[in-house]
Amino acid sequence: MALWLALYIKLSTANCPVFLSISVMGKTLIDSCLELNWGPDCYEPPEWVGIYRTDPSVSNLLPELRMDGIQNRTGRLQTHIKLGKLHFPGGWEKQDVHEQLVPTKYAKGKCLPYYVASYRGNELLTVDCLKIQPNWLGQLKGIAELPIKHLFLPGTHASGAFIINYSKTKSLLVKDYLVAQHFDVWSQLVFGIRYLDLSVGFKHLDSSSEADNFWLVNENMFINPLVDVLRDVRRFVQRSGELVILDFSSFPIGFYKHPEVYSSLFHLIRQELGDVAYERNVSINEHCYERCYMDFKLAERPLLILFPTQELPHPENESLLLCNPWKRFSTSYMNISQTLDYMRLLFSKKKDSPVQDEGWIFHAISSIEQTLNSHKLQTAKERAALINPKINQWLKGPWGLNANIVALDYFSNTNIIDVVITANTHKAFLASKQKYINLEILE
Repeated sequence: MALWLALYIKLSTANCPVFLSISVMGKTLIDSCLELNWGPDCYEPPEWVGIYRTDPSVSNLLPELRMDGIQNRTGRLQTHIKLGKLHFPGGWEKQDVHEQLVPTKYAKGKCLPYYVASYRGNELLTVDCLKIQPNWLGQLKGIAELPIKHLFLPGTHASGAFIINYSKTKSLLVKDYLVAQHFDVWSQLVFGIRYLDLSVGFKHLDSSSEADNFWLVNENMFINPLVDVLRDVRRFVQRSGELVILDFSSFPIGFYKHPEVYSSLFHLIRQELGDVAYERNVSINEHCYERCYMDFKLAERPLLILFPTQELPHPENESLLLCNPWKRFSTSYMNISQTLDYMRLLFSKKKDSPVQDEGWIFHAISSIEQTLNSHKLQTAKERAALINPKINQWLKGPWGLNANIVALDYFSNTNIIDVVITANTHKAFLASKQKYINLEILE
């Protein structure tokens, strides 16, 4: 009995998740600090945790930061270690796309030079790292025949609301309230994001290129040119072969009662993405979320585009490149308690749930209006710092097995990619067992 108890405690402690994330509270990405996370619900927290620049399992270097006396079963601590300028190895730098390089495929991701390890005394229990995961979906076993509606895919909300150069951005409104992501779209995809939410605005410019008129917007403000993001998406799917879902979710500026603007946008999409976008089969009136991952792989068209085709004139509204939008749900105007109740309704998939056997998108966000209702105007980063850890923790349980797409602001203060990989591995295992008949023995 003593041996069994010792083994149980060892396994429980070793399974205590300890991971790194990126704080949202830095003024810029380079100034952002690493966050140490543990839990949820560690059976027995480790005695101490260290953060390293090299893998501590193969190195004897002292940690840059050591934290002793962890008591809580779940926790988060912002460290003093700044992220600095990141370099993506293996041919995954954005500028590498212009070179004739074959990027490295990483079966389990590739660590950046930030590691976290947990210990009991001198005994190493766990090691994790801040990592890129550009090939994670294609490396998962057992998912090839699963419909997209049965996969759990990580996404970003307002994916195009990022800033490359903070020194050139004068508006505090944009910096504090409208920017929604630390990373540009290329980096989001390299880290492992597979769903992008694009809100598009039209601004007529005196330019010879129609593409210059289309911008990515957030809260009715122009943020970044659309065409640059489309080209990053194209390059990524060409180099990785990974499935990416591109959702043109809203058109708040310049589109209302202007079908010709929608038409012009469609032509831009077809020009930039036409040869990498999945073509749906109209002969069977398919829903794109019914397609399996292998269908995209075999067709060598790994990009799935969601677009409100009813806004387009004929025959563009029947384009094979465009799939009808999926159901969307948002916590935009909810507090934490309401969000929990709403998730319980959605992710249960019970008869009274608005989600059944279909593709759906859950935007786990908090709007400016919601913070005003709380009598405090929070920045976008403050809102993400409050809601993201909760969402991340809740999805580590059974709800992750019912998730389809979950989109976050500032996803990088979570380990959502690892959560998704674990959930999909479990989904693949359950799917593989469906061929067997379970016989219930009654006494």
